[in-house]
Amino acid sequence: AVVSTQSTGEPDELDLQRSQENSYLLTNCITNHTSHEALYLLKADDIKPEEKTPEEGVHEGKLQPPKRRADVDVIIIFLTYGIYLFHLSVIYFPANRVPHSNKYPNLTSIRTGSEDPFTIVSPSYILEWFAGFMYAWNMPMFFYLSGHNAYSALFRRSEIQFRDERVHRLLVPCLFFVTVGQFPYSISYFCPRYPPLEISYWEYLRDFYKNFDLHAAWFLWYLFIFFQIMTYWFTVFHPAHNNTDTTEISCCGSTSCCCSLRPFNCLTRSFCCLNFLFKPTTTPEGFVTTVRWFLEGPIKLALVPASILGLFEVLHNLTPYLEIVRLRFFAVFFQFTTTFSYLLIFVLGYATAAADKYIKQESKRWSWACFIPGMILCSGFGVVAVLDTNPIQYGTGLGVIGGICRGYGQWLLIAGSTSLARRTFTEPRDWHPRLREMALPFYLIHQWVVNPVTAGALWVPYLRTFPVVLIITTTLAIALAYLITKSGPLRYFFGLPPPKGSCLPGRQLRGFVPVIILSGIQLVILAVTNAIWR
Repeated sequence: AVVSTQSTGEPDELDLQRSQENSYLLTNCITNHTSHEALYLLKADDIKPEEKTPEEGVHEGKLQPPKRRADVDVIIIFLTYGIYLFHLSVIYFPANRVPHSNKYPNLTSIRTGSEDPFTIVSPSYILEWFAGFMYAWNMPMFFYLSGHNAYSALFRRSEIQFRDERVHRLLVPCLFFVTVGQFPYSISYFCPRYPPLEISYWEYLRDFYKNFDLHAAWFLWYLFIFFQIMTYWFTVFHPAHNNTDTTEISCCGSTSCCCSLRPFNCLTRSFCCLNFLFKPTTTPEGFVTTVRWFLEGPIKLALVPASILGLFEVLHNLTPYLEIVRLRFFAVFFQFTTTFSYLLIFVLGYATAAADKYIKQESKRWSWACFIPGMILCSGFGVVAVLDTNPIQYGTGLGVIGGICRGYGQWLLIAGSTSLARRTFTEPRDWHPRLREMALPFYLIHQWVVNPVTAGALWVPYLRTFPVVLIITTTLAIALAYLITKSGPLRYFFGLPPPKGSCLPGRQLRGFVPVIILSGIQLVILAVTNAIWR
């Protein structure tokens, strides 16, 4: 959601020169595949409806991309700041839910009468509850909005262009973050620790690189994998890419199916063929019909996804935690229940966008009927988080309760909050574009600010209190995110389109030189830290 771009609806009036430049860029992208950089530099605001061609997938006279939704921008802006509050709250309660997080000194005795670290804020268990509450739904909301925005983005790009853009907007900032971002995280070595660490700073830093810690960039890595896996599926069910009158795609997704055009048994149909929730379909119209069959109606839209997600969450809480490999970026392939849960809600975002005309609920009563129970259930998950004595694996009873609260709560809260926001924020405001642009840099670098600041502030009474740290780190993180948006070509490494004429990503190798270099650097670092540097 942070890194996807939406269509803008009615375009702004541009002067003749800018319009001609945009037409030239768009033509280059379509006729010359090596000029990938052109479309990457072309902003969505600059593409007029008459400039879209059938080669891009938009059939002239039939389709128009959906208008940019102000409510989605507002949700992303506030959700990004909510992630920052979540990570700051982790410092002020004992459970270590975020690896390598700084901790307020002597937290174990806070609840029994030691120095109050909050001054004017509630005790540590309130922040622990808040962190559990946010964990229940914040990242699922990001995945949902990312799938939702993919539907709009595919009106403007071919399948290859869409895949390439995901490399630039997701994989490049992820690799850059892992390469450079370990240094700000490693400053946590100098924060108060009881007992103190028995290793040197360089050994501490080595462990970050040795394990390929993704930190906040884990979301970009998961999202990149999901997009590369699902892009073909998305294009098959997208009206700008699959003409229902001429499609020759079989249920298995190929033009020459090994088991004929229709699957020969239920098992093949459910697991080997194009489908939505095991119901086969091969066309955009059929996909919308299938989505309507599952989700049309207020009760279905509220309870069907919630029940499936609840089942996944319960299974996740009852499944033994597996750390099969030390390299943490492999977690997406081995933490099956977590991956499937995020992938499902990602697909639901795309599905609800495709069938929005039929399944959206405009009733204010329905919106509140989802939002309030969602808040209650996510709050209940926060209580489970406070009661939990093991931050990785719940016991059987808490696992079932926590899974139900998170599974049902996240979907009801997402459905209710997006519906309410859609009714409230109907028109874009002047501050939306600027803060929306700052959202991804803020998400990536907020812990670059929090870790060094708290590593020093936690040694100083009163300066280390939650309200003071909140004000200092918020101000610095917002300022740094703003400077990144003004950093010219360097914006590219934070998932933002570089300015026109920028040297990044370049034209060589379809603009993939930066990602190749960053990948090579990471391989060298992994080899040095795991094999040579003992």
